[in-house]
Amino acid sequence: MSPISRRRLLLGIPALAAAGVLAEGRAAMAATAAPASAADTKLVDRYGQYLHQDWPGKVTSDEQLRREYTEEAARLADVTFDSATYDDYGGLRRLGRREATGYFRLEKVEGRWWFVTPDGHLFFLKGVDAFSAEEWGYGTLYLNADGSPREVFEELPDRDRFAAAYAVVEQGLHTVSFLKANLMRKYGDDYKDRWRDISRRRMIDWGFNAQGKWHRDPAVVMPYIERAPTPTDVIKVGWGIDPFDPDFSAKLDRAFGDFGMRRLRDDSWLIGYFFENERGWNREIVAQVVRRGAELPAKKAFVRYLEQAYGEDLARVNEILGTGARSFPALADEVIDISRVPDGDVRAFITRASATYFRKVRQAIKRHDPHHLFLGSSLVPTWRTSPEWNVGGIEHLDAISFDWYSDSADYLRQYESYDKPIINIEFSFCYPDRGLTSHNPSITATGIANRGEKFKAFVEAQAKSPVFVGYAWFVYYDQAVTRKPGATEAFNMGLANQQDQPYHEMTDIMRATNRNIEAVHLNA
Repeated sequence: MSPISRRRLLLGIPALAAAGVLAEGRAAMAATAAPASAADTKLVDRYGQYLHQDWPGKVTSDEQLRREYTEEAARLADVTFDSATYDDYGGLRRLGRREATGYFRLEKVEGRWWFVTPDGHLFFLKGVDAFSAEEWGYGTLYLNADGSPREVFEELPDRDRFAAAYAVVEQGLHTVSFLKANLMRKYGDDYKDRWRDISRRRMIDWGFNAQGKWHRDPAVVMPYIERAPTPTDVIKVGWGIDPFDPDFSAKLDRAFGDFGMRRLRDDSWLIGYFFENERGWNREIVAQVVRRGAELPAKKAFVRYLEQAYGEDLARVNEILGTGARSFPALADEVIDISRVPDGDVRAFITRASATYFRKVRQAIKRHDPHHLFLGSSLVPTWRTSPEWNVGGIEHLDAISFDWYSDSADYLRQYESYDKPIINIEFSFCYPDRGLTSHNPSITATGIANRGEKFKAFVEAQAKSPVFVGYAWFVYYDQAVTRKPGATEAFNMGLANQQDQPYHEMTDIMRATNRNIEAVHLNA
């Protein structure tokens, strides 16, 4: 799950929609994401379930949770990893064996891209994001900003028995996890091993083969994706990093060293890294750059770009920009109006910035870990980025990673010509019900089974692309009805609800889809 402070946007509408439409969509979603009014209203029961609706299977007792565990454990008792069909890492044996390097890599086979497992078999990524009960995005605030209690709970989990369900997380947010309390009720206070066994069997049963982005459980051994940490001391322009900072590489080295990236270099289960999340450059970032002075490395880089692009013709550059600088170094201190900068120069400079950024990040990763893949920055193709940024540093990427919340796979078309592997590592489909809401209209389903139907249609459409090599569903569990910490999100995105009850009408469809997706990719 994305960081607690992350804001989401309305996706899935036609690409490059007007900024005003996006802003209106965000405001509308924020207004509908929180079922509570300004005056606190009791919303959820002691299990975190919506109070104002009943449905089959709604939890009414701890005994029910324990009974459901017993029943599911019996049902999954014979579910084991199919080592005759797959190698240890989930590579499909029947597709033949390629070179085995001991690490995940990417290879184009008969015109189509694939991951290749450390054992040398073709692999299609089918991950689940935030595969951990420790993910605090599954929690909710129990205190208001002023320290007063939120009066939206019929009953909070007992602070003594469920102490592990309480924490102070990012930005000092006082958070409670009904999910963790429910897992303790269901599996026992020492719930983790039982939860891990059930969760691993669920993933096998449903056909998923990896842990995706965000918080993971390292005790559940599966292929996984890791986030390379962002240095806290980078120079920022808006939401973007200034990659022209002469100390950017050194800052990356310190952050990666403090994180302990070297300890992962020999881990054969690690697929690769992504860096940052949903933050690229677009015209808005360049507009901020050109208004700054020479103290900003990116501003000096922009002036160097102009000097080179216009053959050192300062008079011509001054004429275009409406400036009167007496030298190119002096131009770096001029406030430049973005409306005077030709669009071609904006796009070319973003391309240069992207190449600089991804080159430095890749080089830093390889200094600490030479064995694993660099999967880009998990970008939303149409938000806080641009086509130029998405592909400007493509030579430094092993794959492009996107977060694409939509029911249309058409976004892939404009990238197929680059012949670079692509993964979609955040997407989901929601049914607004039981106090939960949906993310945007294009991913809104008409029922639980329809969530599975939309999953099937979307992942198969993507898998037909020769460059598409996998996906990760966002997320394992629903968000809290009373909203995730620090945000207005209360989305029905889970494979299971916060009472640890899987959405079987959906996962039954996912099972068949996941088990057949390699054939779809192979035979498209």
